[in-house]
Amino acid sequence: MEREVLDEVGPAVAKRGYYNRGDLRKVALWKSPRSTGYIDRNGDSDIEDLTRIALAAPERLRHRLLCLLDGVGVPIASALLTACEPSVFTVIDYRAIDTLRAHGELSQRPSYTSYLQVCSELAKRLDTDLRTLDRALWQWSKEQDKASQ
Repeated sequence: MEREVLDEVGPAVAKRGYYNRGDLRKVALWKSPRSTGYIDRNGDSDIEDLTRIALAAPERLRHRLLCLLDGVGVPIASALLTACEPSVFTVIDYRAIDTLRAHGELSQRPSYTSYLQVCSELAKRLDTDLRTLDRALWQWSKEQDKASQ
């Protein structure tokens, strides 16, 4: 599903400049399958208008504007942004946060803006892209869970 979101949905949305219902559902399903029922509460015009405004807004405000949609919290907003611009945005996730904390990169629960800054700086330091970093952070946390069982 990640390939579809990043290779098809995201580029189509970036070109169009807004999400439609189907694209919004696909990204929400990728990030959090439980959210799709809440996503469906949004009207088509609200989805188009709010996502058009959000995607055109300054980077620091985009995730906040996306959160105006029903069923879209910061994690899903970050996934919506990542789908469109994976070189600029990354998905915020509790596993990645746990990994960053365990390695001394974060000391407290971050805002999305501060999380993105930490991840961007770390990716640059490690000479990798944000998607690769996100996958590695998630995997490390997952392996820690397995090791503790």
